[in-house]
Amino acid sequence: MTINVILIDDEPLAQEELACLLERHDDFHIVARCEDVFSALRSIREHKPDAIFLDIIMPGHDGFTLLDYMAPEEHHPHVVIVTGGESDFAVRAYTQGVLDYLPKPVEEDRFDTAVERIRTQLSNPDIKAEPYPDRMLEIIPCIFNNRIKFIKPKEIQYVRSDARGIYVICADGEYYTELTLGTMESKTALCRCHRQYLINIAQIDELIPLDNGLAEIKTQCGHQVPVSRHYLKLLKQRLGM
Repeated sequence: MTINVILIDDEPLAQEELACLLERHDDFHIVARCEDVFSALRSIREHKPDAIFLDIIMPGHDGFTLLDYMAPEEHHPHVVIVTGGESDFAVRAYTQGVLDYLPKPVEEDRFDTAVERIRTQLSNPDIKAEPYPDRMLEIIPCIFNNRIKFIKPKEIQYVRSDARGIYVICADGEYYTELTLGTMESKTALCRCHRQYLINIAQIDELIPLDNGLAEIKTQCGHQVPVSRHYLKLLKQRLGM
Protein backbone atom coordinates (compact mmCIF):
# COMPACT_ATOMS: atom_id res chain seq x y z
CA MET A 1 0.00 0.00 0.00
CA THR A 2 1.29 3.44 -0.95
CA ILE A 3 0.75 6.12 1.70
CA ASN A 4 0.49 9.60 0.22
CA VAL A 5 1.60 12.51 2.38
CA ILE A 6 2.00 16.29 2.15
CA LEU A 7 4.75 18.22 3.92
CA ILE A 8 3.67 21.66 5.20
CA ASP A 9 6.44 23.88 6.55
CA ASP A 10 7.57 27.39 5.63
CA GLU A 11 11.23 26.40 6.03
CA PRO A 12 12.66 24.53 2.99
CA LEU A 13 15.40 22.94 5.13
CA ALA A 14 12.78 21.57 7.54
CA GLN A 15 10.85 20.12 4.60
CA GLU A 16 14.04 18.50 3.31
CA GLU A 17 14.78 16.95 6.71
CA LEU A 18 11.32 15.36 6.77
CA ALA A 19 11.73 14.17 3.20
CA CYS A 20 15.04 12.50 4.10
CA LEU A 21 13.43 10.76 7.07
CA LEU A 22 10.59 9.53 4.84
CA GLU A 23 13.00 8.17 2.21
CA ARG A 24 13.73 5.26 4.56
CA HIS A 25 10.08 4.17 4.30
CA ASP A 26 9.37 2.85 0.80
CA ASP A 27 5.60 2.83 1.24
CA PHE A 28 5.44 6.60 1.85
CA HIS A 29 5.14 8.97 -1.11
CA ILE A 30 5.31 12.77 -0.93
CA VAL A 31 2.66 14.17 -3.28
CA ALA A 32 3.19 17.86 -2.46
CA ARG A 33 5.22 20.31 -0.39
CA CYS A 34 3.63 23.52 0.87
CA GLU A 35 4.96 26.60 2.65
CA ASP A 36 1.70 28.24 3.75
CA VAL A 37 -1.86 27.51 4.80
CA PHE A 38 -3.53 28.44 1.50
CA SER A 39 -1.33 26.31 -0.75
CA ALA A 40 -1.79 23.48 1.76
CA LEU A 41 -5.59 23.79 1.52
CA ARG A 42 -5.42 23.58 -2.27
CA SER A 43 -3.04 20.62 -2.19
CA ILE A 44 -5.13 18.66 0.32
CA ARG A 45 -8.23 19.13 -1.83
CA GLU A 46 -6.34 18.14 -4.97
CA HIS A 47 -4.39 15.13 -3.71
CA LYS A 48 -6.53 13.93 -0.76
CA PRO A 49 -3.45 12.62 1.07
CA ASP A 50 -3.53 9.92 3.71
CA ALA A 51 -1.54 12.10 6.11
CA ILE A 52 0.10 15.50 6.46
CA PHE A 53 3.18 16.55 8.39
CA LEU A 54 2.24 20.03 9.59
CA ASP A 55 4.38 22.78 11.10
CA ILE A 56 2.55 24.96 13.62
CA ILE A 57 4.61 28.15 13.49
CA MET A 58 4.31 29.71 10.04
CA PRO A 59 4.09 33.36 8.91
CA GLY A 60 0.59 34.82 8.79
CA HIS A 61 -1.31 31.72 9.88
CA ASP A 62 -0.32 28.92 12.21
CA GLY A 63 -0.86 25.26 11.45
CA PHE A 64 -3.92 25.03 13.68
CA THR A 65 -5.61 27.57 11.42
CA LEU A 66 -5.35 25.14 8.51
CA LEU A 67 -7.46 22.66 10.46
CA ASP A 68 -9.99 25.39 11.29
CA TYR A 69 -10.35 26.29 7.61
CA MET A 70 -11.34 22.78 6.53
CA ALA A 71 -15.05 22.02 6.26
CA PRO A 72 -16.47 19.01 8.14
CA GLU A 73 -17.41 17.30 4.87
CA GLU A 74 -13.94 17.72 3.32
CA HIS A 75 -11.30 15.00 3.18
CA HIS A 76 -9.51 14.90 6.54
CA PRO A 77 -6.01 13.38 6.42
CA HIS A 78 -4.30 12.11 9.54
CA VAL A 79 -2.21 14.92 11.03
CA VAL A 80 1.29 14.75 12.49
CA ILE A 81 2.37 18.04 14.03
CA VAL A 82 6.07 18.85 13.59
CA THR A 83 7.19 22.03 15.32
CA GLY A 84 9.85 23.74 17.38
CA GLY A 85 7.25 25.78 19.23
CA GLU A 86 6.22 26.00 22.84
CA SER A 87 5.56 22.88 24.88
CA ASP A 88 1.90 23.77 25.43
CA PHE A 89 1.38 23.32 21.68
CA ALA A 90 1.52 19.57 22.34
CA VAL A 91 -1.52 19.71 24.61
CA ARG A 92 -3.43 21.79 22.09
CA ALA A 93 -2.38 19.49 19.26
CA TYR A 94 -3.87 16.40 20.86
CA THR A 95 -7.13 18.25 21.61
CA GLN A 96 -7.24 19.02 17.87
CA GLY A 97 -7.47 15.32 17.11
CA VAL A 98 -3.97 15.03 15.61
CA LEU A 99 -2.33 11.63 15.38
CA ASP A 100 1.08 12.57 16.74
CA TYR A 101 3.26 15.51 17.82
CA LEU A 102 6.97 15.70 16.97
CA PRO A 103 9.16 18.42 18.49
CA LYS A 104 12.02 19.83 16.39
CA PRO A 105 14.72 18.76 15.89
CA VAL A 106 12.94 15.53 14.99
CA GLU A 107 14.58 12.39 16.36
CA GLU A 108 14.73 9.44 13.96
CA ASP A 109 13.23 6.92 16.39
CA ARG A 110 10.41 9.28 17.31
CA PHE A 111 9.68 9.93 13.64
CA ASP A 112 9.53 6.20 12.92
CA THR A 113 6.99 5.80 15.72
CA ALA A 114 4.76 8.43 14.08
CA VAL A 115 5.12 6.69 10.72
CA GLU A 116 4.09 3.38 12.26
CA ARG A 117 1.05 5.05 13.82
CA ILE A 118 0.01 6.25 10.38
CA ARG A 119 0.40 2.72 9.00
CA THR A 120 -1.66 1.27 11.84
CA GLN A 121 -4.47 3.75 11.31
CA LEU A 122 -4.60 3.18 7.56
CA SER A 123 -4.44 -0.62 7.84
CA ASN A 124 -7.81 -0.57 9.58
CA PRO A 125 -10.55 0.66 7.19
CA ASP A 126 -12.86 1.26 10.16
CA ILE A 127 -10.52 3.91 11.60
CA LYS A 128 -10.92 7.39 10.18
CA ALA A 129 -8.94 10.53 10.92
CA GLU A 130 -10.22 12.26 14.03
CA PRO A 131 -12.60 15.13 13.17
CA TYR A 132 -11.08 18.55 13.64
CA PRO A 133 -12.83 20.83 16.17
CA ASP A 134 -15.55 23.04 14.69
CA ARG A 135 -14.49 26.35 16.15
CA MET A 136 -16.26 29.46 14.92
CA LEU A 137 -14.14 31.57 12.60
CA GLU A 138 -13.46 35.13 13.72
CA ILE A 139 -12.06 36.17 10.32
CA ILE A 140 -12.43 35.06 6.72
CA PRO A 141 -9.13 35.26 4.79
CA CYS A 142 -9.52 36.58 1.26
CA ILE A 143 -7.07 37.20 -1.55
CA PHE A 144 -7.01 40.76 -2.88
CA ASN A 145 -4.33 42.30 -5.14
CA ASN A 146 -1.81 39.61 -4.18
CA ARG A 147 -2.40 40.32 -0.51
CA ILE A 148 -4.43 38.62 2.18
CA LYS A 149 -7.40 40.64 3.38
CA PHE A 150 -9.05 39.59 6.64
CA ILE A 151 -12.81 40.11 6.79
CA LYS A 152 -14.98 39.69 9.87
CA PRO A 153 -18.11 37.58 9.21
CA LYS A 154 -20.37 40.42 10.41
CA GLU A 155 -18.99 42.64 7.60
CA ILE A 156 -20.09 40.17 4.90
CA GLN A 157 -23.23 40.87 2.87
CA TYR A 158 -23.30 37.46 1.20
CA VAL A 159 -21.07 34.76 -0.26
CA ARG A 160 -21.47 33.19 -3.68
CA SER A 161 -19.95 30.29 -5.57
CA ASP A 162 -19.46 30.07 -9.32
CA ALA A 163 -17.21 28.31 -11.81
CA ARG A 164 -14.31 30.61 -10.89
CA GLY A 165 -14.43 29.98 -7.14
CA ILE A 166 -15.87 31.36 -3.89
CA TYR A 167 -16.42 35.10 -3.49
CA VAL A 168 -17.15 37.15 -0.37
CA ILE A 169 -19.20 40.29 -1.03
CA CYS A 170 -18.97 43.21 1.39
CA ALA A 171 -20.13 46.82 1.28
CA ASP A 172 -16.77 47.88 -0.16
CA GLY A 173 -16.25 45.17 -2.76
CA GLU A 174 -15.89 41.53 -3.72
CA TYR A 175 -13.07 39.24 -2.58
CA TYR A 176 -11.93 35.74 -3.50
CA THR A 177 -11.44 33.16 -0.72
CA GLU A 178 -9.99 29.65 -0.57
CA LEU A 179 -12.56 28.64 2.04
CA THR A 180 -15.55 26.58 0.93
CA LEU A 181 -19.21 27.44 1.38
CA GLY A 182 -19.41 24.46 3.71
CA THR A 183 -16.66 25.81 5.95
CA MET A 184 -18.24 29.24 6.23
CA GLU A 185 -21.74 27.84 6.72
CA SER A 186 -20.66 25.55 9.56
CA LYS A 187 -18.16 27.89 11.23
CA THR A 188 -19.88 31.31 11.00
CA ALA A 189 -23.41 32.66 11.46
CA LEU A 190 -23.86 32.89 7.68
CA CYS A 191 -27.00 31.10 6.50
CA ARG A 192 -27.50 29.01 3.37
CA CYS A 193 -30.19 30.47 1.12
CA HIS A 194 -29.26 28.71 -2.12
CA ARG A 195 -26.96 25.88 -3.16
CA GLN A 196 -24.46 28.50 -4.32
CA TYR A 197 -25.14 31.31 -1.84
CA LEU A 198 -24.78 32.16 1.85
CA ILE A 199 -26.42 35.23 3.35
CA ASN A 200 -25.67 37.29 6.42
CA ILE A 201 -29.03 37.46 8.21
CA ALA A 202 -28.10 40.78 9.81
CA GLN A 203 -27.56 42.33 6.36
CA ILE A 204 -31.01 41.45 4.93
CA ASP A 205 -33.12 44.51 4.07
CA GLU A 206 -35.99 42.79 2.23
CA LEU A 207 -37.19 39.26 1.46
CA ILE A 208 -39.18 39.37 -1.78
CA PRO A 209 -41.45 36.39 -2.70
CA LEU A 210 -41.31 35.30 -6.33
CA ASP A 211 -43.24 32.77 -8.44
CA ASN A 212 -42.89 29.00 -8.03
CA GLY A 213 -41.92 29.18 -4.36
CA LEU A 214 -38.73 31.12 -5.01
CA ALA A 215 -37.67 34.35 -3.34
CA GLU A 216 -35.05 37.03 -3.54
CA ILE A 217 -33.14 38.89 -0.85
CA LYS A 218 -32.25 42.54 -1.06
CA THR A 219 -29.32 43.33 1.22
CA GLN A 220 -28.78 46.60 3.04
CA CYS A 221 -26.32 47.62 0.32
CA GLY A 222 -28.83 46.81 -2.43
CA HIS A 223 -27.39 43.48 -3.59
CA GLN A 224 -29.88 40.93 -4.92
CA VAL A 225 -29.41 37.37 -3.72
CA PRO A 226 -31.51 34.38 -4.90
CA VAL A 227 -33.35 32.11 -2.48
CA SER A 228 -34.21 28.60 -3.65
CA ARG A 229 -37.37 26.71 -2.70
CA HIS A 230 -35.33 24.21 -0.73
CA TYR A 231 -33.82 26.83 1.59
CA LEU A 232 -36.70 29.32 1.79
CA LYS A 233 -38.43 27.58 4.69
CA LEU A 234 -35.21 27.30 6.66
CA LEU A 235 -34.42 30.94 5.99
CA LYS A 236 -37.85 32.05 7.22
CA GLN A 237 -37.30 30.07 10.39
CA ARG A 238 -33.99 31.84 10.95
CA LEU A 239 -35.79 35.14 10.44
CA GLY A 240 -38.53 34.19 12.92
CA MET A 241 -41.23 34.08 10.24
